[in-house]
Amino acid sequence: MQTLVGFVKRHSAAFVAGYVGLILVAPSYAAERIRWTPDSDRGSVESTLSGGRRGQAASSCNQSGEATRLSLLVPGDRSRLVTTEESPTLAWHVATTAPVSMTFHLSDPTLAHPLYTQTVEIDQTKTVSVTIPADYPLETNRKYRWTVFVSCPGSHQTEISARSFVERVDGASLDINSLSALDQAAAYAHHGIWYDALAALLTAGSQGITDAESMAQTLLEQGQSQAEISLPALEPQ
Repeated sequence: MQTLVGFVKRHSAAFVAGYVGLILVAPSYAAERIRWTPDSDRGSVESTLSGGRRGQAASSCNQSGEATRLSLLVPGDRSRLVTTEESPTLAWHVATTAPVSMTFHLSDPTLAHPLYTQTVEIDQTKTVSVTIPADYPLETNRKYRWTVFVSCPGSHQTEISARSFVERVDGASLDINSLSALDQAAAYAHHGIWYDALAALLTAGSQGITDAESMAQTLLEQGQSQAEISLPALEPQ
């Protein structure tokens, strides 16, 4: 009997230890579910902007970066910025301790005026996402520019901005509709489709799905982006 009791105690302890171990490694495992793999054969969009504040994917209201800071959720080198959607979702993160107003522009670089504009206001640090309305569908194999302007707190005369690009490519060969949002994000990332991978994670975050934020942060890190993200994102209507 003593031998049996000892066996149960030893194995019960091992079971508990193993269970605790699974809990501890779960977040790391979730983060590794996604792998950003840029595809040089998909799309042609690259960052062709020169240096300067208006040519950056991130900007701050002061040089120390301690005040309001704007960061677009794009890869660090801003290459292969593609989507398969006519109405893609584009996102950025604003770190601020005071209310700020911002304006989103979607533009055709060959035209003088924006195709679509939306104004957003926040009163605290927030990730913001905008889905392009169906009235402004993106054409395939055409480069579009998107820009975010943020008014610096306490000064209506000063603003910062950041911009990047988006190109729609054919996604007919991808069969992922039956997958979960997290698995869709992983599939898009594997095929080098940045915006759709991020959009799937934003959707998962809005639904309260566990691991969406950690996977999104991992995607940004793999894309060599310094941006942060907090979910669920604000989705202005």
